Amino acid sequence: MKKITLLLLLTFSSALFAADLTGRFDAGTRYEEPAAHAPANVSRMFTKSVTQASAVDLPATGGSGMIIWTIAGKPVATKLRTPTGAELLPSENGSIERGLRRFRENDDEVLHVMKTAAARYQLEVDAPATVVVAEPDSTVTLSTWAAPLSRQPGQPVTLHAELRDGETPLSGAHVVARLTNPRGRVAHSVTLTGNGDGVYTATVDDLPMHMPGTWTVRFDADGTTPAGIRYARTGTGELVAERGAARLGRIQTEIVGDALRVSLDANMKVAGAYRLDVLIADRAGNALAWGEGRRDLTLGATKLELDIPLANLGDANVEELFYDVRLLGLDTIGVAGRVTR
Repeated sequence: MKKITLLLLLTFSSALFAADLTGRFDAGTRYEEPAAHAPANVSRMFTKSVTQASAVDLPATGGSGMIIWTIAGKPVATKLRTPTGAELLPSENGSIERGLRRFRENDDEVLHVMKTAAARYQLEVDAPATVVVAEPDSTVTLSTWAAPLSRQPGQPVTLHAELRDGETPLSGAHVVARLTNPRGRVAHSVTLTGNGDGVYTATVDDLPMHMPGTWTVRFDADGTTPAGIRYARTGTGELVAERGAARLGRIQTEIVGDALRVSLDANMKVAGAYRLDVLIADRAGNALAWGEGRRDLTLGATKLELDIPLANLGDANVEELFYDVRLLGLDTIGVAGRVTR
């Protein structure tokens, strides 16, 4: 059955229409709620920051290769020590010595351990750097996201992480999330709480600084599997903090001639160009009709209206239908508001 995915965040690449457009969905098209969050980021890697020349512990879960990428602002020398205490000293770039491959990319260094033991490795670096470690074949994964994907001012934010070793949930981990604002500054940190089945969550009642734009979240998790194997994982998520450009009222409908007029009151907080979208479905979830049109709106109270031809609704009873109305910003891309009935 054909489906339509209705996302809260749209890309407006087409021309802006002077007149409203309407249409009907093909038979069998299903209405779907907008995505609550971006697709989960599934991670088999972790990141550690080194502020000075030192050694950093790298827990390996075993049964996988391990790629170690050392990123610095200048050339950096590294030395990897194995769980037995032996030092892996790479020879020429791209060559292999005792299971280690080394590459150089500008000022960064990449080490590739062909197969690790489930134990602690130690990387020595001679300058401040960021160390990124990936275990591409590991069964230990961290899945992360933030919700809602489109957040209106004052709306709580939920941070979600799931830790698994294959199908086995990993409980007892330490999971921390750091929220970074659109200017790239870490604005808030919070420790997630586990519920015993590998799921960890935290709720942030409000975003600090009330800054609109794309916020990113970094999740850092570390713990031990039931088999006693240490692990570390780093994941990401993101959400869009909307400007709070409008407050939308209740949806109203009336038949005017051969059209169904869908209307609602709006209180505009930000003037500018917007697109009004109307989606109509039956209560069984079948998408029936749609309409869209540009609106140039000033500050204050206004009435939003859009007419849908009755012919696009078939023989449906308009009082029994489901209505989804969104107001989308065009000057600054985003969701000004959404209401349903």
